[in-house]
Amino acid sequence: MSMQRYVSDELTHFVGRSFRHEYNAHEQQFELLVRILRSGTLGKNVDGRVAFQPDMPFSGNEAYRSNVVCFSDIPVPDLGIHMGKFSRFGLSFRKKFLIERGANPVYYVARNSLITAPEGRAKTLAALFDEKHDQLWAFYDAYKSGQAAPPEGEARPGEPPDLTDLFNFLVYHFFSFVKFYEEGLPPADEKNYYMEREWRVFGNLGFEIGDVRRVIFPERFARSFRERVPDYYGEITFS
Repeated sequence: MSMQRYVSDELTHFVGRSFRHEYNAHEQQFELLVRILRSGTLGKNVDGRVAFQPDMPFSGNEAYRSNVVCFSDIPVPDLGIHMGKFSRFGLSFRKKFLIERGANPVYYVARNSLITAPEGRAKTLAALFDEKHDQLWAFYDAYKSGQAAPPEGEARPGEPPDLTDLFNFLVYHFFSFVKFYEEGLPPADEKNYYMEREWRVFGNLGFEIGDVRRVIFPERFARSFRERVPDYYGEITFS
């Protein structure tokens, strides 16, 4: 069977990106990694909800602030570029384990991709997505403003399904998983999101120490790690 190295059977989460530029970044990132492993929870008090910011363009990746835990589908030997953007400390789980907890890859859209609009002129996919996204929400707002609430406990006979349910589906399972990026940027550019091969899980991720497939950290933390997380028997990769 031929080998491939463009996807992995495990998904990796790197911790402590916000510490990158502090003088003791590695120490803080290591402490965070240890806390996560000891707590059995990955996530920052997230509740799995989505905050919608209608004044933000959809193509700017900020219209939906989804409470998710993010992972990368990158084989271990090829994590170097990603670690340079995030951190050298992380942990991974088997893809099957995360799939069973709702994980899904994001849908990448090249915002500078050109298409021919119905009116015959060229426009970017970003512009088209923004336009149709705004039209969709305008339609929903008009629908809601024209709805009179039925008597309590009663439904309107013969009505189609409530559009709110359909929009909730779109918010949680489509809009929150679309990620725009600029095609043509160098691989190491922090805005080249396509290189992240991102997957997302809504809310906090609970786990047992035995669920962790791999931990990643610089070798100088090896002794401290084994002393502080003695019940971890999975793989260790030095970064």
